[in-house]
Amino acid sequence: MTLRLAALLAALAAAAPPAARAADAPAAAAAELPGVDVSGLSDAQRAALADFARDAFCYCGCPHTLAQCLREHRTCRHAPRMARLAVRLLRAGAKKEELAATVERYYASFDKRAKLDVSRFGPPLGDAAAPVTAVEFSDFTCPFCQRVRPELEAFVKERSSRVKLYYKPFPIESHPGALDAAQTGEWARAHDLFWRMHDALFDSPHAAASIDDLADLARGLGGDPADLRVALEEKRYLETVRGSQAEARAAGIRGTPTLFLNGRMLILSDYSDEGLEETLADEEEWLRHRGWERD
Repeated sequence: MTLRLAALLAALAAAAPPAARAADAPAAAAAELPGVDVSGLSDAQRAALADFARDAFCYCGCPHTLAQCLREHRTCRHAPRMARLAVRLLRAGAKKEELAATVERYYASFDKRAKLDVSRFGPPLGDAAAPVTAVEFSDFTCPFCQRVRPELEAFVKERSSRVKLYYKPFPIESHPGALDAAQTGEWARAHDLFWRMHDALFDSPHAAASIDDLADLARGLGGDPADLRVALEEKRYLETVRGSQAEARAAGIRGTPTLFLNGRMLILSDYSDEGLEETLADEEEWLRHRGWERD
């Protein structure tokens, strides 16, 4: 190729229309973030991810941006998780201008720990000796809680040596029967029937609106329906439920379900297996090192 032809090609490339240059942005973003799966992101989202990675510093404590850490510090185990967090947020619809603030809010949550009493709310789902304690504030009549339940419980069962789950009641009292259902759950806990009753209440949410139906659930589990009726009439477990609600409000919850890991509120409503695994891995790193592992 002659020098004149090379110069002409360079000039044509520089004069390429903006759309053509923009088409190169996704490829550039992928090259900047090796090992990060950006499938499912639009061109604009990939560009936003690359911008974020160039500006944000990795939480491993090194003096490098996330992009630099991914390219140059392959031993850093934190950078890939941080990048995947940003990808999940973008896939969920986060805008470019809010991405950095949301990631920062997620990491800031590790410094805020609520003191949650689980001594009267066992047994947990999972191994009681598991190092990470998950506490779910939930409402048996809440459709969002019903939707999250299968994913969350399957996640804990598959990782029972790593995390255990406690259920604490936070009935939304505008929901018909929510308070009676919560008290029924605590009655069942006192009679060693909690998780079976928990499943029955979630599987039959309409039962909460009828004490007769709640009594039928108790009978079906081998419990004493007459005793449950008396317990609801006397509000025997109302104080327990009210105490759980008060604790939840003090911890800052605004709705159900809300999950805490070792007292840290899960501020991102991502209950997918991937999202839960990533935040559990972050929690385990924080627990092992009393902070982020230094690269």
